[in-house]
Amino acid sequence: MESNGGERRQTTATSLQIVDAVEELDGATLSELTEHMDLASSTLYTHLNTLEEFGYVTKIGDRYHLGLKLFGLGEKARYRDDRYRLAKEKAFELANVTNEEVSFAVEENGRSTILFDETDSPASEGYQVGHHFYMHNSASGKAMLAEFDEERRDAVLDRWGLPKETENTIVEREELFRELERVRERGYAVNDQEALEGLRSVAVAVEDPDGGVFGSLDVSGPPYRLPPDEELAALLQNAVDELEAALRSE
Repeated sequence: MESNGGERRQTTATSLQIVDAVEELDGATLSELTEHMDLASSTLYTHLNTLEEFGYVTKIGDRYHLGLKLFGLGEKARYRDDRYRLAKEKAFELANVTNEEVSFAVEENGRSTILFDETDSPASEGYQVGHHFYMHNSASGKAMLAEFDEERRDAVLDRWGLPKETENTIVEREELFRELERVRERGYAVNDQEALEGLRSVAVAVEDPDGGVFGSLDVSGPPYRLPPDEELAALLQNAVDELEAALRSE
C-alpha cells in the first residue's frame, strides 16, 4: 500500500511539473518538453493527454499550452479571501495618486505572488498579475521577509536560495539580513533593479489584524521616473495605514 501511495504521489508530481514546464517554456511541443524535462516521450504523452482531458493544458497544432481552466481557478484563488478586494481598491487609489503601477502581493510557498497590479486606468491591469517573484530581490518580498520571524524567513531562503537575476541581486545571506534590518528601521523595502533591469520599486508590508503579515503594497516603475524613495514610502505608508484600519473593521 505504501508503494502504491508513493507511486501515486510521484505521478501527481510529474503532472504538475509538466504544467510548470509548459508555463516556463511559454508553450512547447512534445519533443521540446521531452528534452526540457528529461522524460520519456511516451510518459510525457500519457500525462499530457490526461492534463488535456481535464482542461489543464490544451494542444494547438503540435504545441501544448496552458488550458484556460487555469484562468478560472486563478481568479477564484485570488479572491479566496474577501478582504483582498480591500487591497485591490487601495492599490487602485494609490495608482491614481502616483500615476505608476501599484501592486498588492502575498507570500505563498515562499514566493511573492502579485494578486493585483493596478494602474490609473480602470480599464487596464498591469502585466505583473499572477507573477511569482523571489522574496530576496523584490521589494514586496523583502518587506514581508523583514516582518517574518527567523524560522519562517530561513525556511523561505532554504527552499529557494538567493538566485542572482541581475547584477544588483543580493546573493549572500548576511548581506540580505543587513538589508532586512534596514527595512525594519526605515519601514519600507526597495528593489533597485534587483529582479529586472530597468525596474525599481518601493514596498511596505501590510499587517493582518492578528499580527501576521497580510501582504504588501508596492509602487514600481523606471528609476528615472519615480520620485524619491522617501516620498513614495510616505504615500505607501498612508495607504497601508488605511488598509489595515479597513481590515480591522471587517
